[in-house]
Amino acid sequence: MTRSMCRIRSSAVLAVLAATLLTACQTTGAPAPSAEQTHRPPPTVTPASPLSDAPGRIVAQNKGWVVRAHPATKTGSAYCYATRTDDSSPLSFRATAKGAAMLVNADQHAQADKDTESRLTAIFPDGETMALEASPLPDGGVVVPVELPKYEDLFEPFMRSRAVTLQRDGDGTEIGDVNLGGSSWALAALDECRILHTDK
Repeated sequence: MTRSMCRIRSSAVLAVLAATLLTACQTTGAPAPSAEQTHRPPPTVTPASPLSDAPGRIVAQNKGWVVRAHPATKTGSAYCYATRTDDSSPLSFRATAKGAAMLVNADQHAQADKDTESRLTAIFPDGETMALEASPLPDGGVVVPVELPKYEDLFEPFMRSRAVTLQRDGDGTEIGDVNLGGSSWALAALDECRILHTDK
């Protein structure tokens, strides 16, 4: 066999080896995703509350209620929060520079969902009833947002009554009797806290 033929034969062998290696590299990649992986919905992300996550400072305490001022942070606005000192009541109140809310069995950062609405009926001992626009929360609580000009008008029955029975319309769930003792002082102190300690 001549030297030129050996050279041609070696070149052919090298070409076959290169093609084999290239094919192997192309077929040994990561396995294709399964049908379950390709159709899995993206994880749901809970939007952060626009309220401050800073610890609250007690600014007023009386008649079984405590009012805390939570200062603004880089990610959340300041707010004031009024709750019973012994955490025995399902009812609490919150106020920001732009609005207020009544919370029932809800976390103080709870936000109203504009897409889900229901009614909350308040029944007072004197027989007066009040229908409140509310938003149910995923944890079973309820939030009633209040515009500041209507703050006193809406909460006035809660301020002068010593108790209230709350009932969720639609599913007929009765939240039960709530002690309102001291609520007049608490709501007045909350409004004062809002004026003094929230952003304008």
